[in-house]
Amino acid sequence: MAQVLVVDDTEIVRAAVAQVVRRMGHVALTAASGQDALQLVQKAAPDLALVDLRMPGMDGAALFEALRSRLGARCPPVVFVSASPPDEVAQRLGPIGRPAGHVKKPFSLDDLVRAISQGLGPTESGGPVAAGA
Repeated sequence: MAQVLVVDDTEIVRAAVAQVVRRMGHVALTAASGQDALQLVQKAAPDLALVDLRMPGMDGAALFEALRSRLGARCPPVVFVSASPPDEVAQRLGPIGRPAGHVKKPFSLDDLVRAISQGLGPTESGGPVAAGA
């Protein structure tokens, strides 16, 4: 069972992604902002972070940079769940680094499950999720 950080400023998206994470057998830690996420990771680094790119205040790129800076080698893989296309995400990240993946909003359940499984790797991916999740 992995701990997955879900960061999105939209409550319904955050809840939907967290539900998928839980149905995969993992613990979902949720945050409505980059600042909230940084407070959560001070206690324990998650195994994966699912992050929205466009958020007020600290956006996903700034959060990604802060996670890498503060956690160093303990920084989890980061998958962006964003309406922004992958090339825009890559451009916004620039020299910060490359994310572990990208899921385009609106997302399909299959795409989200696949990105979570790939981000966690083969030992932590969890089981399949029913289509009605």
